[in-house]
Amino acid sequence: MKKKSFYLAIALLMVFVTVFTSCGSLNNKLPIEFDIESVNDIYVPADENSTNVQEYPTIIRLCHQKNNEDNGRLLAAFEKWGDTYPVYESTDDAVSWNYVCNVKDNLNDGYWNEWMPFLYELPADIGDFEKGTVILAATSIYGEGVTDSTITLYSSTDLGRTFNAFCNVDKAGGTEWGVWEPYLIYEEETGRLFCFYSDDSDPEHSQKLVYKYTTDMVNWSEKFECVACSDSSLRPGMSSVTKMGNGEYFMVYEMVGIDGNPVYCKKTTSLDDWGDVANYGDIVSADGKTFGSSPYTAWTPAGGECGTLVVVGKHPIEGRSDTGTDMFLSFDYGNTFIPIDNPIPYTLDPYERCSYSPSLFFSPDGTTLYYVNNPPCYDSTYKITVAKIKISEKL
Repeated sequence: MKKKSFYLAIALLMVFVTVFTSCGSLNNKLPIEFDIESVNDIYVPADENSTNVQEYPTIIRLCHQKNNEDNGRLLAAFEKWGDTYPVYESTDDAVSWNYVCNVKDNLNDGYWNEWMPFLYELPADIGDFEKGTVILAATSIYGEGVTDSTITLYSSTDLGRTFNAFCNVDKAGGTEWGVWEPYLIYEEETGRLFCFYSDDSDPEHSQKLVYKYTTDMVNWSEKFECVACSDSSLRPGMSSVTKMGNGEYFMVYEMVGIDGNPVYCKKTTSLDDWGDVANYGDIVSADGKTFGSSPYTAWTPAGGECGTLVVVGKHPIEGRSDTGTDMFLSFDYGNTFIPIDNPIPYTLDPYERCSYSPSLFFSPDGTTLYYVNNPPCYDSTYKITVAKIKISEKL
């Protein structure tokens, strides 16, 4: 009995050491302060009978401008059905918002802006494009039946007031053979800008996740796969990638074709190497909960030794959420997650498009998170709303 008690004590001690010395393992209690400072609307339809749908909101906070007074300005854009991409700005840290412009495709004859905008600010000079240039990546479409699609890049050198289309990353067919959902990320070590996107054009796959890269913003590499499932009927899509403090890149994506469109993830130390592309990755889960569709992720060094990794998605698959869907936080570089209430609560309906592609952006110091989503308003349409959240270590 004494031997057993001794070994049990040793085992408990090892568990104690593991739990309290590894990053973020605090028995599902947040090791950080996560304070919602404000929630404000960016855009609300004036007419409750409006048939326009607002979704795919995207947000950035400028931090690479030559004129330091321009840094801190927020820009947001979104997809507005039947219209171009509206751009709004805030100069008071997300409290009030003003319309700036509509972005139009002035490069591809006969194409029009329709889907999936993504805002990005260049963190370095790339080719003839200077650091601080604002880039909008989006999918333009052609024909009433959407017979063609292209991922087009637009640039702005006047704080988002005007945009000019300057290149196509990829072109493909229509709704069943197209290219969608661009996401840009810069690799500092090599000076390359990567564009990740969803690709329907391969007859061997219903859809797969691919990427190209550039060193001059005009000429792009060949296309590479990062998730191309062995089950060709599956449709991995809507990828989002962030670099964490341990040097790893963390990618999330939805897996259409599996019940609920669960959110999966992959890790890599190089944007150029995602391992076995037929490997689905791992399902993102938190305390027995999982969510599906339109995920987004971002990482900040704030919040402890391993920082804070945030993942959001559209709807719960397993586990109850009282706020539409939970936000997942990780304090060990994406190995485990803790669920918390959604800062922008919404009601769920399988036919609604609320929370379709929410997005996240951290301030340069990593202590402020801007979370933008499209909750319902009135009875049949949606608005664009942003939550400003402060992250700090507990005292």
